[in-house]
Amino acid sequence: MTKLMRQHRCALLAAAVGLMAVAAPQIATAGPKAGSTYQLRAVVPVACWVRPDTTVVAQTGQSGSVIEACNSPGGFTISAAYRPLKATETARLTYGERSLNLAKAGNMELRRSNMAAIRTIAYRFDEVQLEESLVLALTIQPI
Repeated sequence: MTKLMRQHRCALLAAAVGLMAVAAPQIATAGPKAGSTYQLRAVVPVACWVRPDTTVVAQTGQSGSVIEACNSPGGFTISAAYRPLKATETARLTYGERSLNLAKAGNMELRRSNMAAIRTIAYRFDEVQLEESLVLALTIQPI
């Protein structure tokens, strides 16, 4: 190694050490500062489902529960669809706190929520007078 190369190496090493000494305090203080703000934006898709514990069949004394889940901030509705009732047929359904006579048309709203929720709702059929079996299909719709 020549004397010139050795001096060149020493000069580079000294410059590197000097640069590190100057930069080290700034590196140590890097990071979030008090009063900093961040903006975070996320889009969450609306997801809703209704799940009865068993097939919902209208029979006197038949009972069960339904899990309702919907993250729509505006709430949701739970509806029942079934075959139209004949003029002589009736069925009374208690769904949660509501007691309802099933509509003859074969479709009715059972419950309306004004906020997102996950709940288990009990149901029970009373005073059922049917000529043929009646199965209810439950649906959930975000508002």
